[in-house]
Amino acid sequence: MRHDGRLPGVLVAVTKGLLILWAVPGQGGRPPTLQQIQALVRHMAEDAQELFTFYEKNQGLAINHLCRNNHPPEWLRGPETVPRGLQELRGLRGTMVRMAQALQDITRHQRDLNPPGAEILRRLASTHLKVRGLLNNLDVLYPTPSPRPGRQPPPSPAAPAKVFQKKLEGCQILWSFSRLMAKLSSQLEGKNRRARRDRQRGRRGSRLPRRS
Repeated sequence: MRHDGRLPGVLVAVTKGLLILWAVPGQGGRPPTLQQIQALVRHMAEDAQELFTFYEKNQGLAINHLCRNNHPPEWLRGPETVPRGLQELRGLRGTMVRMAQALQDITRHQRDLNPPGAEILRRLASTHLKVRGLLNNLDVLYPTPSPRPGRQPPPSPAAPAKVFQKKLEGCQILWSFSRLMAKLSSQLEGKNRRARRDRQRGRRGSRLPRRS
């Protein structure tokens, strides 16, 4: 194993984030805490930004910030207010379901344009794994019956005129996803900081001597 200055940060991310990816019902996994969800979201925010940056350059879309659309789809806008606890993260489940499907669609299109094992395919697969991991954790918190997946017709080969449009649509989704995860990570981090300050004030108050 190579040791460099980045290794401790990688280990922290794995310890705090990836080890809870597969906490699923019936496999001994405990329900995640808000702090664990926050750690996973922070790790995903970094990953989403890296994926977007790579995709934008790899697809030749970095000119004039074509992908950086400030009008994301409704399902990628996220909560308007800071989640107060785990119960208020319930709405994130639907977003992650849609995002997992969007990543599959982007990956299918990129498979038509790239050889197996291409870097962009590996990065998309890695991000999809993390989205599914967060979804698994949300499923632990909010169990719901799993609907039967419907059969989808195989996608038809993309016409040359549509290739650029599909690239752009995928890039815009990845941009909106990176903004959403960054926003959610910031909201959860701010909530944790306030909670720590409240606990510290409470402990200081409990240590004050009582007046006789």
